[in-house]
Amino acid sequence: MNKMWPFILCIFLITACGVDLSGRPPFEEMTFSPDYTNISMPDSRTWNVTYEYSTDTTFTGVVRHVSLWYDSGAPFMSHDILVTTGDFSSQEAVDTTVFAHKFFYHWDGAPPSGSINLLHIVPLNAEIFEQLTQISKWNHVTISGREILKIDLFDNDGSYLGFMTDMGCNTILVKSVTINAEGTPIP
Repeated sequence: MNKMWPFILCIFLITACGVDLSGRPPFEEMTFSPDYTNISMPDSRTWNVTYEYSTDTTFTGVVRHVSLWYDSGAPFMSHDILVTTGDFSSQEAVDTTVFAHKFFYHWDGAPPSGSINLLHIVPLNAEIFEQLTQISKWNHVTISGREILKIDLFDNDGSYLGFMTDMGCNTILVKSVTINAEGTPIP
């Protein structure tokens, strides 16, 4: 029991500081423009969203990683989900790891075929967020939405603070989630 006190204290302090451990974005506080190119909070912080394409992108495959994330600088983000196809879906063919919003993989022998996409997710609304929370490792899923190229952040005075962009991943405003099959590891 004595070893549990630091953990319990840490959880208490985190929740006392207003951090939502569920990863749920504060949908009730956020305001989205009709075209989802602007997000604002009551404290006057704003984010301008630039999309990569004018149409939606769909990712279908086997989930090798799911995690919630919270970042006060981007409170609308909720998940990292690694969606794979082909050899990347097989734990025997390819080892995968996700750490600090980056993915890594390793294989022995011939280079793997298929695709591997780490999705940094902005859920369209609370309903989509709830659907995302149902996704588990080894599920076969289809996730669709608009890919985000860049998110610019402005403080409550309108001063530019910087931007966020992914580096080889796929940041996406998720509009649709389907769990095609609940699975077990693919050999």
